[in-house]
Amino acid sequence: MGLYQNIVAKAAANREIRLAGGYTCFPWLDMPKISTILPGIQKGRYVIVTANSKVGKTQITDHLYLLNPLDFLQKNPTSGLKLKIFYFSLEMSAEDKLKSVVSNKLFKDHNISTSPDKLYSEYKNDIIAENVLQKLSSYEEYFNWFSQHVEIIDNIRNPYGIYKYVRQYAIANGTFYLNGRIVDMSNPSNKIYDEYKANDPDEYVIIITDHVSLLQPENGKSLWDAIFSYSSNYCLKMRDNFKYTVVNVQQQAADQEKQQFTFKGSSIINKIKPSPDGLGDCKLSGRDCDVMLGLFAPARYNIAQYPAEEGYDLTKLGDSFRELSILLNRRGISGRTIPLYFRGDTNFFKELPSPTTINYQNYICQ
Repeated sequence: MGLYQNIVAKAAANREIRLAGGYTCFPWLDMPKISTILPGIQKGRYVIVTANSKVGKTQITDHLYLLNPLDFLQKNPTSGLKLKIFYFSLEMSAEDKLKSVVSNKLFKDHNISTSPDKLYSEYKNDIIAENVLQKLSSYEEYFNWFSQHVEIIDNIRNPYGIYKYVRQYAIANGTFYLNGRIVDMSNPSNKIYDEYKANDPDEYVIIITDHVSLLQPENGKSLWDAIFSYSSNYCLKMRDNFKYTVVNVQQQAADQEKQQFTFKGSSIINKIKPSPDGLGDCKLSGRDCDVMLGLFAPARYNIAQYPAEEGYDLTKLGDSFRELSILLNRRGISGRTIPLYFRGDTNFFKELPSPTTINYQNYICQ
């Protein structure tokens, strides 16, 4: 069957799945606005999530590509979709990453606001309450299930090491072919193949790296080389050869955070918002990705209303307001924005109603 025939067959098969109430990607059930622009988590896509420092780029990545697919899978166990997430946590330990998931779970399930750092009762005047500890202790079954779907890796930091770890999973869970014949990839001398087929076509494999500016350069090369090699070589292999979903967190350059003003003293908003040109340490990674998402916190620049005309009152929302932007989308609409409510202590995001209908009393300034 030729390539065109494959496209027709896949279109027909997916149509039947949807008509029967099934799913052809992992949807974002709690993000209806973004779901009208991006279909959800698709196979064979490369995503970059970017923002200035300490804005929440890790948190929005976790919300969209870690917590959302897990929530969907737990709520829809008969969907037929399978999930495996490899989370290469370069910025924090595996323990700290899991603590952030615990905090999010407590907030969503019980409306308990306990930041990851407060779980261990290390603050002078803040000891975890007994009822919170009881709730925490009740999650053993959930986190056993979590560990079946998510691997948090904090001891591999170099580009090839990450790729090698993922490739080993591909070898164990699929078949490689060359000219129609099976290639034994467990043999180190066999490196050439032209096709890969996963054993389970319903499994979605997501590779998250947070963040790429913390990659360890190899062979005495620079950080720029490390990011460029990881993106243009290994990320594209994982996307194109294995059809895995690759998600990289990449910070904006330091200059992008400097507020600039007009001659009248007004802030030039577009100069401080995240952009493809503003990627830090290696801008060329932006050429490789399919989708680039940006997160912006206008309250950090003493902006009282955003957008400027008929926007949100940031004197009420404060630093709880975030704007998620579709900076780049090679297969759809770019330039769209989604206003979000953000709680950094519990890694929680929620789409905001319009500025004309919002009830600010429902949203707490942090």
